[in-house]
Amino acid sequence: MKMIKDYLKYIGFWKVPQESPPTKEEFKKEKKISIAERKLAYLKEMEANHIERRNTIETKNSQLIGQASIVSSVFFLFISLLIDSFSEVNLLGRIILSVIFLVVLIHYLYAVIQATKTLEINRYQYPNRSTSTISNNKKEIDFINEEIQDLIYIVNKSSELDNQKGDNLLFAARCFQIANIGFGILTISIIIMTFFIPNSSKQSNENPKVDDQVCTTTTKQKALDPS
Repeated sequence: MKMIKDYLKYIGFWKVPQESPPTKEEFKKEKKISIAERKLAYLKEMEANHIERRNTIETKNSQLIGQASIVSSVFFLFISLLIDSFSEVNLLGRIILSVIFLVVLIHYLYAVIQATKTLEINRYQYPNRSTSTISNNKKEIDFINEEIQDLIYIVNKSSELDNQKGDNLLFAARCFQIANIGFGILTISIIIMTFFIPNSSKQSNENPKVDDQVCTTTTKQKALDPS
């Protein structure tokens, strides 16, 4: 039971609640402009790194969706071409192939489901800078301090949302990898089982030859029989 639970956690089907970092932190306003500007530059660099990471995650998610769609199409085409041969396999073999097929299918579908979560933009409401920060006439140091406060909230909230997208990509990649391994195992199993399938087509081709020989022999006997 524990093994199944760990596996479901591994592919993201069993979600473990995690404590998210606080989005609002206490910020002590600076009185010196030089120190405030250094903190502001640091936060802007953090924001740029988060945006770059977010773009990378979204790009890889899109690539994974495309790859999963292509591989799934090949998988279904492969199965449709070999479905007629399954009738010649014994019951145990059909059960094994069916189980592997269902496992591969479920993991391909779940990989696509996990990856497409990132495309649902309503799930990820990123905060932006507010115009209220510049709406009032303030001193320069007050404006910088308020901009720092805005960036602290934006960076913390964006980090939480980006981590959710990263988890979606991680779980989708794991399911996709497992499905590909299962596809390979299914292919090898089918190849091995083909050696144990009777060659009915060959037997059906030999039977007409025997019938032709019998008909030819019967015709010759009738021709030699004077009655």
